[in-house]
Amino acid sequence: MGRSKGGLKSKGNLKEIKKPKNSAQLAEFYGAMLGDGNSHRTKYYNSRNDKRGVYVIRIVGDSRLDKGYHLDYLKPMIQDLFNIKVNSKFFKNRNYMLIEAFGSQLVEFLEKKGFPPGDKIKNRLRIPSWIKKNKNYLRACLRGLYDTDGSVYKLTGQNSHQICFTNFNQRLLQDVKDGLLDLGINCSKISNKDIYITKKSEIGKFLKLVGFNNNRHLEKVKRWNLRSPMV
Repeated sequence: MGRSKGGLKSKGNLKEIKKPKNSAQLAEFYGAMLGDGNSHRTKYYNSRNDKRGVYVIRIVGDSRLDKGYHLDYLKPMIQDLFNIKVNSKFFKNRNYMLIEAFGSQLVEFLEKKGFPPGDKIKNRLRIPSWIKKNKNYLRACLRGLYDTDGSVYKLTGQNSHQICFTNFNQRLLQDVKDGLLDLGINCSKISNKDIYITKKSEIGKFLKLVGFNNNRHLEKVKRWNLRSPMV
């Protein structure tokens, strides 16, 4: 059987994917990947000394809180974007789950879009320019980021609330802050690994312009009627 350059399987044996054009849906998926996703490329030699590779993307979550978001929203989104099978895994005795998809073309497509395989923190991944330059894409990307690395809560002893974004990548934090300001949403300075939105009017702007698709956040928004100050 023929091989392609580098000794990997021939193109005929590789999983063909649909390569989507830039869109708000792709930007939202990209945001979810920046938040709780990762991409891996592992090359190895089998017993016959043939070069092989494992290419996979994964998005992890809390099985108690993110199950609906993962299975009912992210999984169909990835399948629709790339026309590829998406698996889900749950881990017994751990509040942990993931969805994953395999394929070199998928990993390579994301790399061309600015998401290389490997450690996201070490790679200092950012919101890429193709998203930053389009406000519809920017809103969608921020939604994916806040659905995965965001939180909504009521301040203790107060009748006020906060929306927080948490990440250990300082460059990504700066991109999120700049993106919010670009959309006219005022937020706090970066505090260690967090960005806060506190004013009712700014929370309203966020919910109108960005919003959530993760039920863990949507339920709190509904419970506390946080849409009321929307402008």
